[in-house]
Amino acid sequence: MPVEYAYAQARAQARHGARLSAEAWSLLESSVGLAQFLHLVRGTTLAPRVEHFSAATSPHVIDRSLRREWHVEVDSATHWVPLRWRAAVAWTGWLAELPALGHLLDEGASLPWMAADPVLSAFSLEDADATRRSIEETLPGAAADAGAGRAGWLSHWRRLWPDDGAGDPGLHRLVSALERYGIGGDAAGDWRENLERRAVGILRRHREQPVTVFCHLLLCAVELHRLREGLLKRALFNDFAGEAAA
Repeated sequence: MPVEYAYAQARAQARHGARLSAEAWSLLESSVGLAQFLHLVRGTTLAPRVEHFSAATSPHVIDRSLRREWHVEVDSATHWVPLRWRAAVAWTGWLAELPALGHLLDEGASLPWMAADPVLSAFSLEDADATRRSIEETLPGAAADAGAGRAGWLSHWRRLWPDDGAGDPGLHRLVSALERYGIGGDAAGDWRENLERRAVGILRRHREQPVTVFCHLLLCAVELHRLREGLLKRALFNDFAGEAAA
């Protein structure tokens, strides 16, 4: 098995060796306004994530672009694993869409920006029952509230594991971390730091195994989530930030 994941291990280690330090994130998050935040990000390894953004970029465009970045990461990772694992890797792409799909399941009403979204537009139907059927056909286990939707996602993900994943200790450690700090878990405290620390630990302890790819994706997800938070907070409240700095 290790030979199958040697490439994934090398890619994951190279990629996450270039993660931003706590000090770098602290500098970014101390910035005032979207323009300054973007300027600082462009001096880091995250620069390609924001190359098309400006201080006038709308929150919807930012969110859509970063979700696209996530799908690119997932699509790339599907090519790092044997065929039997590709469905489980591809399934992680839906994580970025769960909040919006949870809204559609709960509220039933499509928001105007969803019609222009390349993924969500397929679920933006006029009839609430048709929307629900479409989502539940695409995401088995989806439910009306977001927490149950995440739990449903996790349950289906585990069903997609091939036979050699059933007793894999690395995967089970990752699931435990997700259940505790991420998907359906307790969000109290610095959940991103907890998830990152555990993913790095599993990545080092279980080398060249299926969990390597999922730890890589989890670290990407945490990074994108933190970047998204910094961008949207400033995009939504940019005028207020500008007044505060004046």
